[in-house]
Amino acid sequence: MRGEDPTHRSFWEIARLEQNTLLIRRLEPSDLKEALEIDQDVFGGYDPTIFATFYESHSNTSLVALMNGKVVGFILGFKHTFLEGRIFWLAVKPAYQNRGIATRLLSYILNIFKHMGAVSATLEVRASNKIAQSLYSSMGFQMTGIFPNYYTNGEMAIIMKKRL
Repeated sequence: MRGEDPTHRSFWEIARLEQNTLLIRRLEPSDLKEALEIDQDVFGGYDPTIFATFYESHSNTSLVALMNGKVVGFILGFKHTFLEGRIFWLAVKPAYQNRGIATRLLSYILNIFKHMGAVSATLEVRASNKIAQSLYSSMGFQMTGIFPNYYTNGEMAIIMKKRL
């Protein structure tokens, strides 16, 4: 795929996943309601305007995963600095977890960051979210620090980084 623009529609891959078609593409306005429902399902509780802001300001790095035409996951990211991408939020509908969807979303956004000139990517993850930490570690992210009292409930965030 050398030289191919990962933000162009032709880049998006269609893969077979447990007899269902998984499509990863940019977030569109029609996806916002389903993305918000997933956010609620996984106890994210983000302000709905965040999704609209990502759509408007970071459209190349706001992705959804669809199965049979339904949004089952999403990832929101942005170019944090000239050389670094940042994963803001990754979520998969509970009924669709453990099927590789989060891995695919993460792989796509990392590829996009790399194409945009980033040499690394960072993210924060709840200290209690061992499943997500395991996913990120398996994708090459390493713990680089902590933020005490990062989340509204006072929980600590683990900072993870990966070279691209």
